Amino acid sequence: MPVVWQTQYFKSKIISDMQRTFTLILFITLVNLAFGATDKYRLIITGDPSTTMTIGWNQISGHSVAVLYGTEDYGQDFQQYENFRLPDRTVLYKGMNNHFVRLTGLEPNTAYYFVIADNEGGSGLCWFKTLPDTPDTPSSIIAGGGSRRSGSQITPHEPRIESNRIVRAIRPDFVAFGGDYTDKDTDGQWQTWMDDWQYTTGEDGRMFPILPTRGNHERNNEVMINLFDVRQPDIYYAINFGGSLIRFYTLNVMISVAGDQTNWLRDDLQQNDDKTIWKMAQYHYSIAPHHSGKTYKTPMYLNWSPLFHQHRVQLIVECDSHVAKNTWPLRPTGEPGSDRGFIRDDETGSVYTGEGSWGLIRDADQGYEWTREKGSFTQVKWIQANTDSLVVYTIKSATSEPVAPVADDDRFRMPDGLDLWTTENGDHFVIDRPNPNYNDPITSTTAVVAERTDLIDRLFPNPTDGQLHLRLNTPQRLRYAIFDLEGRMLRSGVLRDQQTTFQIQDFANGVFLLKVWNQATGQSQVMRFVKSN
Repeated sequence: MPVVWQTQYFKSKIISDMQRTFTLILFITLVNLAFGATDKYRLIITGDPSTTMTIGWNQISGHSVAVLYGTEDYGQDFQQYENFRLPDRTVLYKGMNNHFVRLTGLEPNTAYYFVIADNEGGSGLCWFKTLPDTPDTPSSIIAGGGSRRSGSQITPHEPRIESNRIVRAIRPDFVAFGGDYTDKDTDGQWQTWMDDWQYTTGEDGRMFPILPTRGNHERNNEVMINLFDVRQPDIYYAINFGGSLIRFYTLNVMISVAGDQTNWLRDDLQQNDDKTIWKMAQYHYSIAPHHSGKTYKTPMYLNWSPLFHQHRVQLIVECDSHVAKNTWPLRPTGEPGSDRGFIRDDETGSVYTGEGSWGLIRDADQGYEWTREKGSFTQVKWIQANTDSLVVYTIKSATSEPVAPVADDDRFRMPDGLDLWTTENGDHFVIDRPNPNYNDPITSTTAVVAERTDLIDRLFPNPTDGQLHLRLNTPQRLRYAIFDLEGRMLRSGVLRDQQTTFQIQDFANGVFLLKVWNQATGQSQVMRFVKSN
């Protein structure tokens, strides 16, 4: 390396002694720009997407690895980039040498260009854009899941590649992925999945970050931690997008739904009840699947659906069944006219969409009174969020042939060649009911104190041999229902006294769920009890 070049380079930057040492090592040993030392790139949202971003990749060979980045596009002219960062974490997992760099202190709504360099060469130029930190800029989201293999054995991954290409065409702010990435969770399948994910990257090198969820084909939480650098060990968390535009909840159906996870969800919803315009959630299993081979998920219904309704979670993305579905706005209830615990409620209901056919499809052979539409094809959801409405399209990926991607200055224009799912209800649905409790944090100075939502003081004795006593915290008129673990309602009625005794001598031995709720306020609570002679 010529001394003149070194002098000019170091005079152009004010950096620390450690940075200078690393830069010398890097550029003295960098002999060419050959590709191939790295592959399987991915961006992951693990924190505030307006100021942070995680870059992940597989390091094939080489050493002295770093990400060089900045807000100017210098291509592979490495010495021009004003920032670099060494890997924050490396882990050998699924046959890949996974490296993660956690970028922090980024500027909101700003393009960042980066290359991954080592002593053998460098990656191609990639770039991403941080999200805004205020709600006045609309957000574009792709949601879906279930990219397990489908099709023939010769081209087993083409269906999910077609869905990946939709991401490339839409150029969303992020991808909410609902789990079931591979079939057997093997090393080879994960390596192929990562290779297929590269089809989401734009031809100009722009990458789109993933917000990952664990599914039932991911054998443990470590898959999410080691392949996507998820920081929460139990893989459930909430992140804001666009400042106060959206609070997005990612839940984990592969651990206990009740207990810590539901307590956290309740607390977080309460604490953020008035702080965001929209609330959305994603998780893997579908509560009421639209494929007959899948079972109804009673614990999720009893623990999560009442909270979604009470705290106005407007859109919920489910997965697992590998079909396409949209529901009407739903309220959880067992009242007359309901079907499998839900009834249509256009005023206060939550819309459930899904159900995870990114790459694998099944027959949508089951429907309900509140089903808006259902179908069987590979698909992704395109969610457009602004301060007034959510607009949701279903894009049929296998039959779409987008000619060109959206322009970054016209992000919500429908690309030519997309095949939209069109039914008698149209080719999209709109939710125009933002959070009624939302207070603009810029103008609101009123403190809001969350009210206690626990309704039950005691449920005893538990286990019981026939008499079960329920004591409420305060006397009030509540409804109740008792379910078995298959979701069948065994008894229901109205509570008028602070203490009630249930005679359940005729129940079989086993585990049951008691739900009580205030129909006027939406408050609810579920407790488990055991019948044992």
